[in-house]
Amino acid sequence: MLLGSILQSTAFLYAIASAPAVHAVFDCNAVVDGTALNLTSLAGDHSVKVIRNTPPSTTTMTWNINLCAALTINDQMAVSMQCPAGTQVCGIQTVAIEGQEPVITQVIPVSGDLNGSTAQDEIQPLSETNTAQNGQTAVHVRLTGGMWGEVNEMETDIDIVCDTALTEVTHDADGNTIGLQVVSWNEKSLHLQWSTSAVCDEQLVRVQQSTNSTAWNVVKYILIAVLLILVAYFGITAYVNYRRGATGVDLLPSSQAIIDIPYVARDFAKKVGSGFSTNSNRDGYAVF
Repeated sequence: MLLGSILQSTAFLYAIASAPAVHAVFDCNAVVDGTALNLTSLAGDHSVKVIRNTPPSTTTMTWNINLCAALTINDQMAVSMQCPAGTQVCGIQTVAIEGQEPVITQVIPVSGDLNGSTAQDEIQPLSETNTAQNGQTAVHVRLTGGMWGEVNEMETDIDIVCDTALTEVTHDADGNTIGLQVVSWNEKSLHLQWSTSAVCDEQLVRVQQSTNSTAWNVVKYILIAVLLILVAYFGITAYVNYRRGATGVDLLPSSQAIIDIPYVARDFAKKVGSGFSTNSNRDGYAVF
């Protein structure tokens, strides 16, 4: 029983250490290439329509997007007629014939956290997109995670471009978000462009990142390894003492060994800390 409990505890700690990190959905706050981005002014549900004349009908594809969170679920609409919970980018196609009610023919969840498949957001550094938009500041955001029918690994590419005139998000009479437009769609990848003042130079702040995420990840795994070693040490010692007939507190290592643990840990921490003290700060992407 004692050995079984020890093995279960060790397995649990190992599972925590080896579990993959979950990449959260883009929340509109980030540091990109040393520049602080705050795109919360674009938060909320927005849409843009693409209308085609398809005689005898009219086909309308409405692209809905919430850049900062999941799209709002419409409680007044059937679940099958809207994208599932967790969707950030959703296309809904309707076909209308004069004199008849429009019919929804396609519901496409292009990006988001769907069915346990966590979206992986990607932000391209500003310096790599500055020259692509006629000198205007721009940032490229990629949202993934979409699945539709037999199509997997769908994605949305969004070019957010500086436009000093668009200081607020507004909509036209048809409900289209002004400044948001569809560049292309190939049934797997959606490309949008969003013009806004949120990425103009005067809205950006240069920051110095003080944390080397790679170094801290190494420290984290070292600490977990030390914890596993301690668990194994106490477990094996307790098991050996148990086989020798010890009971109660006598199962534990000697008191002197326990007293020495904080000092050993302190010396180890000093050595680990000195190993990272020479690392310089770096710019890059981090959640802000």
